[in-house]
Amino acid sequence: MKKLLLSLMLIAQLGFAMADNKTPGMVVQAKYENIKMFMQPGTSTPIIETITIADRVELIRKWNSHWALVKVNDKVGYVVYSELTYLNAKPQPQTKVLANR
Repeated sequence: MKKLLLSLMLIAQLGFAMADNKTPGMVVQAKYENIKMFMQPGTSTPIIETITIADRVELIRKWNSHWALVKVNDKVGYVVYSELTYLNAKPQPQTKVLANR
């Protein structure tokens, strides 16, 4: 009985530790202006926020093949996944090569 109780307590602690994950998700960007963020994964649910290209969008997780769970301006909601794009690394400055004649 003691082992069972101890095991349940350890599982509960592990669950709380995983739920308190403060690491940020991946930062992505809206492909277009005025993308709607919905309360649930569906267009018939209330709109929480309208996202612009300049907004910082944190991808929490991909919900399914059509929807993503995101965080914008401390609000969490669902966005159509195809309307998001991953941020590219900063382009490297190009150096000009002059031909010798």
